[in-house]
Amino acid sequence: MAKIRYLQRTHDSIPGDEKTVDDQCARVLVLLVKAEFTGGKRAGGGKKKNNAGGG
Repeated sequence: MAKIRYLQRTHDSIPGDEKTVDDQCARVLVLLVKAEFTGGKRAGGGKKKNNAGGG
């Protein structure tokens, strides 16, 4: 999921609206210049494991 800010009006949003949408949908909206990714982190990063710990 990606957080975007709409730049142009769409059927369900007005300019300035911020929504969390599917990654593929967000990419299409950004390519069509209908929206932009917000500065926040994108979901799915998760915490990395540290396998160096000794046993």
